[in-house]
Amino acid sequence: RQVYNCVKHQQCKLENGPNAANPNDLNWLISHMEMRDFFLFDSFRTGLSAHRLLPTTPAHKPNVSREWLPLRDNQDAFVRWASGHTNLPLVDAGMEELVTTGYTSNRVRQNLASVLTKDLQLDWRLGAEFFQLTLEDHCVAANTGNWRYFAGVGGDPKNRHFRTVSQAWRYDPDGRYVQKWIERLRDSDEYGIEGVLRPWGFCKDWGAPIVPPETQLTWKDRERLENEGRITAGD
Repeated sequence: RQVYNCVKHQQCKLENGPNAANPNDLNWLISHMEMRDFFLFDSFRTGLSAHRLLPTTPAHKPNVSREWLPLRDNQDAFVRWASGHTNLPLVDAGMEELVTTGYTSNRVRQNLASVLTKDLQLDWRLGAEFFQLTLEDHCVAANTGNWRYFAGVGGDPKNRHFRTVSQAWRYDPDGRYVQKWIERLRDSDEYGIEGVLRPWGFCKDWGAPIVPPETQLTWKDRERLENEGRITAGD
């Protein structure tokens, strides 16, 4: 609350001062702190039911059907995800950063959650427990709330699916983040950013991604790849 009030105070100063900075630039920070408070409230409200696999019934929209695959038949997939061996660069870079430092950005966390829950269709609680083990800034309410939100079993059960290759192109267009955490991609300059985004198309020793790579592209990027042989926009 101290941080929240301090940020709001600075926002008011920007609104009323001569500085050219836009006070709306702080909205993202404020919204994330408000969401964290909401997750704390929701954790007290729902209690142990927040940890159920299946969604609670929302008051404002119907449940989205979910099919969760049993871990006993998919242990290899979970291990590959948790150890950063999915062969999806953004996902593996994010997991390497998480395990090494105990931190990773909200954007990367969402991509990690997307692959586990939407592509591999594994129990979201596996991811929540793994994050609980590895995150330095772990908070039970925020962690569980975010995983329920992205898995579509919370109070807003949308089908959120991030296309990780397209996400990498949008948020890491020069590949610096991925190359920082995946050593074998640091020497991929020969192929440019395309080789960083989809190394399976350029490196013979790069294994197949854990899911069909086309599922990790938006329809627009997929169409560009089919027509132009690349997903990066040309001049």
